[in-house]
Amino acid sequence: MSKRSSYTNISVAAFTFMCLIGFTVSLSAAEYPNNYRGIRPLGMGGAFTAISDDENALFYNPAGLSNISTFSMGIVNPMVDVSENSIDFYRDLTDADLDDTGETTELLRKHVGEYQHLAINWIPYVGFNAANVGVMVAGIASASVDAEIRNPPYPEFHPKANWDYGFTGGAGLKVPLQGLRVGGTVKYIDRESLDEVYTAADIADDDFEDRLDDDRKSGSGVTMDLGVLYELPIESSFTTDVGLSVNNLIEMDMDDAEDIKRTINLGIATRRSFGGFKLIGAFDILDITKSYEQDDDFMKRIHMGAELQMPVIAAIRMGFNQGYLTAGATLDFPVVRLDFATYAEEVGAYSGQREDRRYVGQLSIGW
Repeated sequence: MSKRSSYTNISVAAFTFMCLIGFTVSLSAAEYPNNYRGIRPLGMGGAFTAISDDENALFYNPAGLSNISTFSMGIVNPMVDVSENSIDFYRDLTDADLDDTGETTELLRKHVGEYQHLAINWIPYVGFNAANVGVMVAGIASASVDAEIRNPPYPEFHPKANWDYGFTGGAGLKVPLQGLRVGGTVKYIDRESLDEVYTAADIADDDFEDRLDDDRKSGSGVTMDLGVLYELPIESSFTTDVGLSVNNLIEMDMDDAEDIKRTINLGIATRRSFGGFKLIGAFDILDITKSYEQDDDFMKRIHMGAELQMPVIAAIRMGFNQGYLTAGATLDFPVVRLDFATYAEEVGAYSGQREDRRYVGQLSIGW
């Protein structure tokens, strides 16, 4: 007879699944850290610095807030981002007895060497125009876990997880210089992090929940983002913008939790409207100063994509994220919007080494 109640077993199973999907392998092989990525940019290969014409501007380039001309609001917009490996892992997890060291060992052994990922975000926002200045404020609630199970003879898992809560707000405006827009945001984040190593025996132990609580580290910080967008004065049927953003201008020292570093991103985007359709293409180089300590591979910083907006309710997207194909789509009805995307993240030391395919879905209710 198990010493744990059914409720406790369910809690441990859910938390273990979250934990078993995260570990940064080493400083030379890892996924780049981030605290929020929108589903629309993900479908476009992550290239959004020079677009930033919706609520994602709060996290990509605040100069895009200058595009806000009417009142907009997203009340409920949960987003779930899960890797292909983690879907398979969850199926096996539901059949395992985590009170039993043997069953837990077999579960971990079956998934040794697989990179796991899960992220859940909720970013409610309100945007409006005041005196020709686009203004937006948003709440931040996100949880992300990445992990890898290693050592087949005696499996152990290495979770790296962050739970973020906070808020952000900013403004964007056009300046007297023709074609130039600027913007800025302020962010406050309260973070809890987990970065530990657990064996099967640790997981099966009756005190595992207490140990997880003890191992979580907390901290908080305040920072700001700055951005510019400039429309090139080129005579063409396309409109072309160049964008530059400095995210986390003040690097966030999160006490005992994982810090958030400054990144500088550069992008270019073109747009053309025809017959009720709009075609957008974009190209980004992220972290051009190589603040990320994981590696210095240039191709992991390359992102490109395209979007076709169709009349009334739909849009489709495709792109390349770090050399891997991405795709996405939107169905936009009054009040309700459905988004889907698939992308792959490079979790090795260089682009093309180790692909982690993921799927993202979002339901948005708002105006």
